[in-house]
Amino acid sequence: MLVSFYEVYCTSTTAGQVDGTVCDTFEKKWEVRQTWINKNHVVSLTEHTLPDIALEELPKKMIKDAGFSRLLVLNGTQPLNIFVVGGPEITLRKLRADAN
Repeated sequence: MLVSFYEVYCTSTTAGQVDGTVCDTFEKKWEVRQTWINKNHVVSLTEHTLPDIALEELPKKMIKDAGFSRLLVLNGTQPLNIFVVGGPEITLRKLRADAN
């Protein structure tokens, strides 16, 4: 029941100084990774717009016109928001692909 998606996620790192001390600022870095989601655990699906800085940092060869979706997935005791590549229609088709 696992469906493959490309997840867009953000990590926050502390900006360091050349001398090894740590600054008070955080740097966000946007990346993409492949992830597999159990379609039976998806609670909701909505269209999502990423910030402009995220779109600039994502790989150049990625088709950003495909849009993005936010999946709300049950993860044990807490729901988890996962941002995936593909608008709601594309994402819903992928989730339903094996239903037949």
